[in-house]
Amino acid sequence: MAAYKDLVGQKITKVTSNPGEPKTGQMWYNSTSGTLRALGVLEATSSTSPMATARVQGGGGGTQTDGFGAGGYTTTNVATTEEYNGTGFSGGGDLGSARRAMGGTGQTPAGLVFGGYTTTRVGLTEEYNGTSWSESGDLSTTRYALSSANSAPQTAALGFGGYAATKSNATEEYNGTSWTAGGNLNVATHDAGGAGTQTAGLLCGGSAPSVASNITELYDGSSWTSSGTLNLGRQLNMTFGTQTAAVTIGGAKTFSPDTTTNTIETFNGSTWSTSPATLATARGQGFGIGAPTAGIVFGGKSPGPNLSIAEEFTSSTNTITAGAWASAATMGSALYGRGGCGTVPAGLLCGGHPNPGQTTETFDGTSFSEVGDLGTGRRIFACFGTQTAAVAAGGNTNPGRISTVEEWDGSSWSANPNSLPATIMGNRGTGTQTAGLIFGGTPGPPSTVTAETLEFDGTSFSDSNDLNTARSALGGAGIQTASLAYGGNIGPSTVSSATESYNGTSWTNSPTPLIAARQQQGAAGTSTAAASFGGSNPIPSVHANYYVYNGTSWITQPSMANARSYIAGFGTTTSVLGAGGYGVPAPTRNQTEEFTGETTAANVKTFSTS
Repeated sequence: MAAYKDLVGQKITKVTSNPGEPKTGQMWYNSTSGTLRALGVLEATSSTSPMATARVQGGGGGTQTDGFGAGGYTTTNVATTEEYNGTGFSGGGDLGSARRAMGGTGQTPAGLVFGGYTTTRVGLTEEYNGTSWSESGDLSTTRYALSSANSAPQTAALGFGGYAATKSNATEEYNGTSWTAGGNLNVATHDAGGAGTQTAGLLCGGSAPSVASNITELYDGSSWTSSGTLNLGRQLNMTFGTQTAAVTIGGAKTFSPDTTTNTIETFNGSTWSTSPATLATARGQGFGIGAPTAGIVFGGKSPGPNLSIAEEFTSSTNTITAGAWASAATMGSALYGRGGCGTVPAGLLCGGHPNPGQTTETFDGTSFSEVGDLGTGRRIFACFGTQTAAVAAGGNTNPGRISTVEEWDGSSWSANPNSLPATIMGNRGTGTQTAGLIFGGTPGPPSTVTAETLEFDGTSFSDSNDLNTARSALGGAGIQTASLAYGGNIGPSTVSSATESYNGTSWTNSPTPLIAARQQQGAAGTSTAAASFGGSNPIPSVHANYYVYNGTSWITQPSMANARSYIAGFGTTTSVLGAGGYGVPAPTRNQTEEFTGETTAANVKTFSTS
């Protein structure tokens, strides 16, 4: 037997504490604990950001950090595409034909979907260039519920099985332009899992007369051969990987009743093994893409309503803790419509409703402390700056809107003699106490939303170029020379998803609006890393969604535990706090939630020394 040193090129070292950054394959003897330790491989699932649109039976491809899902079924067939970048989903180009139950492979910017069901089965093939879909050569056999080798590139795809008037055993190969016949499956089936490539494909599970099938077949580029069976028969299972290292997740065990499973199996080229990892939510009919050590499943059905949830599967020496919201410190006052600024370990909240709305609180990362009150109570106003140097401008107070401006020095508020040009509420502020920006809002009377933008130099206000879309109760993030405006109310019961960026002189419309129109949402971050959480569309509806902007597009993130609007916030996209809000039961409007981004840590294991 080879010695450890010969295998890894080093001896087992003796240490008094575990290495800070151990390497894969490294072992060490911890003399303090008297244990032999090393990194252990861990198979696990972790929740990640949800899809924007819950759906089933779409087609997709790609990896855990660069994937897409297109089409599918909500309450009707859809054409929408969503792209996943490793942290969340953003909108892509629509399919030319809305449909469901198709095959898919490739990745952005070179995706492929084929076959499916519109009002009848189709052979339609569409190629994706990262922006839009274009039609290519049709399948020779029109069918739906077919499987695909979803690790294949756009120009060398493989489609097999499916339903074409009856169960099909047909295999077709795509060369980037057209489809040609390949070797037939040994067992005709549909709704099976598929993985691999055109010359090394894999099929597992699928439909059977009553209980889902447990078959596995392998393709060598010309013919199929049977291989080791699944431990649990399943159909509509989400499968990814290669012919010699595949993963199949979830699916349904029986047709009637429709029973879904949360179990996961891994394949080594000949044998399936049940993984210790399981889905948090049992389901089938979703998207499954990725590599055998790093995949993702999203969407699906459990049974019941269609799902938007997504879970990542990882086999590695790291323990991954998904980004999530958690309950944080309780505010001293139960208020909504507050102003907020600063960071998670150094935040500031002020004002709010109910009246008198003068309370100011600081946050130290653990708890809130009440400090000096505002001179004039207010709610729904522009607040910007830091925990020790902030500005509160405008807002609503009894009996109406105000124009007064106050400045905070870390211990008390003082009135600025230069008020806003008009009484206003619902305006948004970004920047610092000596270089701020205020935009949008509802002056009054009359109560018409405005596009006005004002720059603040620490003393007085000056006009700048207007927003392209007048609105109130909008989100905003950034500094005076680089800000982002998003969402907001543009008229009676009309909410916007428009996004605009400010360069210090003028506003430019972003080609990618908010994933969903929102007003009265929480906001934080910068112009290239902005946060939008909670909000309404329109009142009295409330939402818990969390979206982040990466400078190009909006991406879904894990949702808050409690839906609410009129929520205050501060921080960054990976460390943000949402406070108060409307829609939370009145006795608990002092509650806050804190979001912490994904973290990884070495999975250190103790090994037997006997």
